[in-house]
Order: sequence, then C-alpha cells, then structure tokens
Amino acid sequence: MAPRKPVGDKAMTSAERVALSRWVNKVEAAADELLNLLVTAPQPLPRAPVIHPELVDRLAQFNLDQDDQQEEDFPPMRFLKLGNGNQVVNKRRALACTLRFMDGAKRIDRRTIELPEFGTCHFSAYTHPKGAMISTPNREDDSFGSVDWHSRDHIILFRDVGDGRCIIYISEIEPLFALRTIGQHGVTWDAVSGASKKAVVLSSKDALDGEELAA
Repeated sequence: MAPRKPVGDKAMTSAERVALSRWVNKVEAAADELLNLLVTAPQPLPRAPVIHPELVDRLAQFNLDQDDQQEEDFPPMRFLKLGNGNQVVNKRRALACTLRFMDGAKRIDRRTIELPEFGTCHFSAYTHPKGAMISTPNREDDSFGSVDWHSRDHIILFRDVGDGRCIIYISEIEPLFALRTIGQHGVTWDAVSGASKKAVVLSSKDALDGEELAA
C-alpha cells in the first residue's frame, strides 16, 4: 500500500480514506494478537522468538501522543444521529458500516452479523454517552437466555462516541448481564470495554466517507 498521505490532505479521496482506515484496523488487530502471544508466552521457552529489528523500529513510529492523534485523526463530527426517532435508521447505517470495515463480516438479517472469528453475532447501535442498554424495560428479556438473540455467539455494540470516533465492541453476551449498573438494563461503556474481546475504532469521517462510496 502507498505511504499514508499527510493528515488533512484535501487531495485524499473518500475511497483512499476508507482503504487506509481498513489498513489501520488490520495493523491494530495484528498488534493486539502479537501482544497477547507475548503476554501468554509458555515457560520455559524452547527458544527465544526472533523478532526482526525492523519491526521494532516501525512499531516505535506509532508511539504517538493520544491527544495529538485524537485531534488529527478524529475531527469532531457524528456518524449516527441523536434522538429516539433515529434508532432504526442508525442501526441500519451502523450495521452497513460494520460490514464495510470489518473483513469477512456477512449480514444474516437486519440485526445479525456473522464474523469468521466470533461466529453469529447480535448487532446493536448506540449514541448514549453513558452506556449500552442490554435488556429492554417492560419486556421479558431482563435475564440472560430469555429471548432468541441470547443464543448468538457474541454481541456487536456499535458506539458513536460523539467526538469524531465510532467504536465497534465485540463481546460475549452473558457476561454483560452481570455488569448492568445503569438502572436494571444498562452497562457503562467502561464495563463494555473491559468485557469486550475486540474493539475497533473508526473515524466518524471515514464512516461517512464509506457510506458515500456505497451510495
């Protein structure tokens, strides 16, 4: 892939921004996998793994100050719209965005996605700043296993943070029920983050650009 253009380059097309965003997601996923392998290394090792010095040098280039990265890579804008009247449209747009940016993702129906790594996943989209609603007030889904989607392998929670970022969390479903602290139905975003098996961060601008390309 060609070197990344400077942030803010007006000549970058929507297609280039989306392609670069997908590349960043792949690099972050590979880095997480490598870190997990190193952290869980068996003892004693039969031999020390050989890591090419170039890899160490290239990784060092990405030790950026997060505040600077926030300002440059995530210009303040929203992808999803606020307000209860937008829930259905938001979910449709968020699901379509997830399919565009996550490799191997396949749509089963309007609320279900299949991922090679995580199996059949229930899908939800959120704009609330405090957390995600896991069960529905005044309905018989206040305990795990009480509705059909609880049989899915995982849940995908698409969050529009509101500061220029969208975060896709992937988590097992049952553990989230034990983490509900917002009333009887909601899980804070900190708890969702801690329980998630994977989190993918997207720029809201990249999400909007991807939607433009798909139109």
